[in-house]
Amino acid sequence: MMRRRTPLLLLSMLALLAPTACGPAEAETPRWSAPAESASPSAPAPRPAPTSTAEVRSRVKAAMLDLDASIHPETAEFTEENSEAWKLISLCRDSLPSDRKRTAYRERVWDGETVWIRQYVVGYLKVPGRKLADELRSVLKTCKKYEVPNDGRTSEIVRPTPPPVAEGPDTITFCEKLIGQATRHQCTLLLVRGNFVLQVDASADEGDLAAGSELLAKLAPLATAALERAT
Repeated sequence: MMRRRTPLLLLSMLALLAPTACGPAEAETPRWSAPAESASPSAPAPRPAPTSTAEVRSRVKAAMLDLDASIHPETAEFTEENSEAWKLISLCRDSLPSDRKRTAYRERVWDGETVWIRQYVVGYLKVPGRKLADELRSVLKTCKKYEVPNDGRTSEIVRPTPPPVAEGPDTITFCEKLIGQATRHQCTLLLVRGNFVLQVDASADEGDLAAGSELLAKLAPLATAALERAT
């Protein structure tokens, strides 16, 4: 009789202990929390428009990129920088109408053996950046091929699918096939924020389209952060 009662006694003890064992786990069940995206708020609104040429120049300078070898071994140091940059990219047109009202601008170039990057930042006292973006979008609707001024090359506009960077009201991206003695691809990103516009042109691996697109996508978050920090 003892051999038959022992298993029953053990089963009774286990049944009594089961609720106790489950108790702590139930107590640790996490409560509802906000969705993950709420932990990453969108970028704050741009600062008020600048009120002086000196302020425009200061904020343009603050938006310049500092690239290091983590982007590419050839970007540890930029090749040149100047405040006499020509103009925003305008493709088939001489210039974007509103860009003629630019107040301050600055250019920085990384010119390596296999990588070429150009950053151009321009600021306006009275022109919102989105006006420039809209003007460029209008050009892109009809501009498919043009002669590059003072360059001797022909450019064909390329719109990779998907684009190197997702487009939006403040973002435009496209690539160009530059045809001359050699054929190379260059990809462009245009970002706007307040009264400021940041342009990045990139080419990699002897003008390979996929490499240029990849490089531009890598530069995009850095360019976005630089523009937000300055404006």
